[in-house]
Amino acid sequence: MPPRAPIRRALCALLLAAPAAPAAGQDERADVVHLLQRATYGARPEDVAAAIASGRAAWLEGQLHPVTIDDSGFRARLEPLAAATLPLDALFSAYPTPRAKRERAGAADSLARRRLRDEMRAAGEASPRRIGAELAAARLQRAVYSERQLESVMTDFWFNRFNVFWGKGLDRWLVPDYEREAIRPHVFGRFEDLLSATARHPAMLVYLDNARNSTPDVNENYARELLELHTLGIDGGYGQADVEAAARALTGWSIAFRGEVPEFRFRPALHDAQEKRFLGHTLPAGRGIEDGEDVLAILARHPATARHVAHDLAQAFVSDDPPRGLVDRLAQAFLDTDGDLREVTRALFTAPEFFAAEARNAKVKSPFELVASALRLTAAEAAAFNGTFQYLRAAGELPYGARDPIGYPETAEAWIDGGAMLERMNLALALGAGKTRGVEIDVAALVDEARDDGYFHALAERLLPGGGAARVVAVVSADVAGGASAPTASAERALGLILGSPEFQRR
Repeated sequence: MPPRAPIRRALCALLLAAPAAPAAGQDERADVVHLLQRATYGARPEDVAAAIASGRAAWLEGQLHPVTIDDSGFRARLEPLAAATLPLDALFSAYPTPRAKRERAGAADSLARRRLRDEMRAAGEASPRRIGAELAAARLQRAVYSERQLESVMTDFWFNRFNVFWGKGLDRWLVPDYEREAIRPHVFGRFEDLLSATARHPAMLVYLDNARNSTPDVNENYARELLELHTLGIDGGYGQADVEAAARALTGWSIAFRGEVPEFRFRPALHDAQEKRFLGHTLPAGRGIEDGEDVLAILARHPATARHVAHDLAQAFVSDDPPRGLVDRLAQAFLDTDGDLREVTRALFTAPEFFAAEARNAKVKSPFELVASALRLTAAEAAAFNGTFQYLRAAGELPYGARDPIGYPETAEAWIDGGAMLERMNLALALGAGKTRGVEIDVAALVDEARDDGYFHALAERLLPGGGAARVVAVVSADVAGGASAPTASAERALGLILGSPEFQRR
C-alpha cells in the first residue's frame, strides 16, 4: 500500500466527521477568537493575545481605521510585485497592449520589428499575464501578512460584489487600478461613493459593456447588473422598465484614451437626453451626466439596496442562511447613516447574532480563505509565486478569475463536494510534508514541545483556536502512533492532519 494511504484515510475520516460543536459560553477569549476568525484571515495566537489585551471593541475600532496601523512589513513584500502597484501610465508602458506593440513596430522594417520583438521578450513585456500573476500574488500576500486584516477582508468582499473579470480585454491592465482606486479606499466610506467609483472606472465600463452604451443602441448589461447585483437585489421591486430607464440614463458613460490609457469620459453626443422614469422618479429631458448620477444616488439610498447589502454581509460573515433580525438591523444601520460602511461593518461585528453559539464555526472556508488561513496560522514563509496557486486554480477560486458578474460564491454548497474534499486533503498533505513549492513552515518552532499535554495538543490549539482540538488530537495521535517514528515526520504528519480536519475547514 502506498505510504500516503493511511494519511488519506485519516483525512477522509476527519473531513466526513461532524464539525466541532460551537464554543460554549460567552467568555472574552471565545468572543475574540470568533471575531478574529471572521474579521481576519487567521486568528494567530499573537493576534488573540493583543485583542484580549486591548479589548475586543478597541481592536475592532483600530481595524476600522486602517490608516492608523503600521503595515510597512507587508508593503515591503509588494516591492517585487510592481505590476500590482504601478500607476496606469507606467503599467501600460511596461506591458504594452498588442495595439501598442504593433504601432511601435509598424513603421520599422522587418529587421527592426524582429529586434523589437526580441527586446520585449527579454524584458518580459510579451504578455499581460504577468500582471494577473503579480496581482493574484499580491492579494495572497496581503491576506497572509498585512496587519490591516479587516481592510483586506472587506476589500475582497466588496471586490467580489462589484466583480470585474481580469481576463476580459483591457481589464488585464485595468483591474489593479480598479481595486486600488475604486474599491479599497471606499470599504469604510459611503456606499454611494463606492457605487459611483465602480460605475465610472474603465474596468467596469469595459467588463459590463457600458463603454458601448449609447443612443439609439442602448446596451443594458451594466444597468441590469447594477440593479440586480450591486444595489436592489433580484427581488428589489424593480421591473424591466426600470432596467431600460437606468440603461438610458447611463448612455454616454464611456471611455477615452490618453495615449494608451483609457479614462472615464462622458460623451454627450451618445447620451439619451429624453425624459425617463426610474423607480418612480422623473429624470427631466435635456440633461446629460446628471441622469446617471441621479440613478446611482437613488439606488444608493433605496431601502431594497440597504436590505440587499445587509443580507450579503450577514451571509458572508455570519451564516449561509443569515438571521432575519440581523439583516433588519444592518439594513437599518445602512439607512440611518446614509450608507456609511464603517458604521454598518461595526454593527455587523458587534451584533448579538454575530456572537450567537449557532454562528460559531458555521462558515466553511472558501479555497482562498483556506490557503490564506493555513499560511497565516502556521507562520509560513510563502514566496510571492508558490504552489498554492495550483490548488486555487483547480479549486476554482483563483483571485480575479471569476468570469460572471456575481463573483465567487459565499456559501458552503458551492465549495464542498467529493472532488473538492480530495483537493483540500491533498493541499493539507503537501503543506504538512513541506512539499508545496515556495512555502516553508518551521513546524518545530510553532509551539512549545515541553507542554505537559504534548506537542499535538499545542499544535492543534494553535491551528484550531475556535475549538475541536481534543477530538482532532485523538485522531492524530492514533494515526501517528502507527506511522513513522521520527519526530520530524510525526510533526509534519500531525500538521497535515490538522490542516485537513473539518474543524480547520470552518471559521
